[in-house]
Amino acid sequence: MILPRFLKAALGAALFGLSACTTTPAEPPRPAPFAETEVAGVRWGAIVMTLDGREVFSLNADERFIPASNTKVFTSAAAFHYLSGLDVPDPEAGTSLWLAPRGQGEAPDLVLMGAGDPGLMDSAACVNNCLHQLADAAVAAGITRVHDVIGDDTLLPAAPWGQGWSWNNFVWYYTAPVSALTVNENTLGLIVSPGAAPGDPATYRWAPGDDLLLVDNDLITAPAGSEPSLRLQRVPGLEILRLAGYIPADAAPRTYAVAVRDPAESAALRLIVLLSERGVTVEGLMRARHEPAADAPPPTLIARLTPAPVADSIRRILVNSQNLHAELLLRRIALARGELSPEGGPEILTALVAEAGLTPVEAELFDGSGLSTYNRVTPRGMAAFLRWAAAQSWGNDWRAMMPVGGESGTLARRFKGTSLEGKIFAKTGSLHGVNALSGYMTARSGQTLIFAVYANDRPAEAPSIIGEMDANLVRIAEEN
Repeated sequence: MILPRFLKAALGAALFGLSACTTTPAEPPRPAPFAETEVAGVRWGAIVMTLDGREVFSLNADERFIPASNTKVFTSAAAFHYLSGLDVPDPEAGTSLWLAPRGQGEAPDLVLMGAGDPGLMDSAACVNNCLHQLADAAVAAGITRVHDVIGDDTLLPAAPWGQGWSWNNFVWYYTAPVSALTVNENTLGLIVSPGAAPGDPATYRWAPGDDLLLVDNDLITAPAGSEPSLRLQRVPGLEILRLAGYIPADAAPRTYAVAVRDPAESAALRLIVLLSERGVTVEGLMRARHEPAADAPPPTLIARLTPAPVADSIRRILVNSQNLHAELLLRRIALARGELSPEGGPEILTALVAEAGLTPVEAELFDGSGLSTYNRVTPRGMAAFLRWAAAQSWGNDWRAMMPVGGESGTLARRFKGTSLEGKIFAKTGSLHGVNALSGYMTARSGQTLIFAVYANDRPAEAPSIIGEMDANLVRIAEEN
């Protein structure tokens, strides 16, 4: 059959359209955020909502996760909620020096008394709130000889480590023991260098004034270019730090921040050195006092230092995720409220989250820093707390202290070059197998979104999932 020309043209166009439809399949829908993880085994939990509580995204939002340093969200908020005058120095919270009489004809004891200040320093460069200022005060008071020098941290419970802390981390600065008497954040600087040739013992030296631990050095110099395998070990309760493993012959000297064993003892030892340099004779011993002395005669105050305002410590906690400051802040809050328990004040956080409307299922906290592996939160619980905090009179001031994406603190290197650079205010969290981030971010629409993201159970040898976490948050912000 011969078709007219116009029918041939119409049929050709129809067949061409059919061919186009069958040869260009539609693109598959894009997976939801966090739906396809790059690291097997990771358990994700996340929620994003508006300030009025409208949910934008959620994934496993009611499951319980280890929050790591995300716990500091609660600790820092507790300071704003329960304390006043955060920007005003409190002299009563400063470290003090006291003269305690002994028997007839004996030199008195000198008592260095801690009040929970995390900022006391001992270095030649120190200008304010310095241990050497107390040594100078002793000399100015006419003291030329003392018997014992006592480091007293009895103001706070004798609980140097929190519930659920890992003992194998006790050697490192980030798990420094908690004490009312703290100097240099209870850390020592150990400088390690290779020996002269492969096979020789490696060498070490302490930073000035930090020679307060015995060292058992089994660290060996390895051939240049080899992989380092240095290990620092210290059994809790012992004053011996063991160095083991290998360090390449071409390695540069490196300083390691090591935690002290007993902060009160270390502080007393540092004071003895300063007194000796100033010509004061110490006839007795260095002692630590962790429990109040019974029937002791009243001492005489020589001098008291004035610490920095609490706000300075809160910034360290949020911006740098400083653990010791967080633990001491929690104890300070508990002390101010008359609720300090032997465990160090976690009941303050229990009261805070209950006041914010959260249940123990949504937030169960055992320390102030997040080092405890007992801590649990749900993403929805954290988001609800952030929403509650934003509505408080102190909410804006508190949020302003958080790290800013691409700009400051633990977020300085994250979100750079993305739409969230400078537009995300959040607290990080990191432990073995754990990463967390929660806070506030500005979406493409200009609205503020509350978010909480947790990644638990990451295998030990798996790569970082931080990039994946950040990319998904950027996507959610751009889609809203």
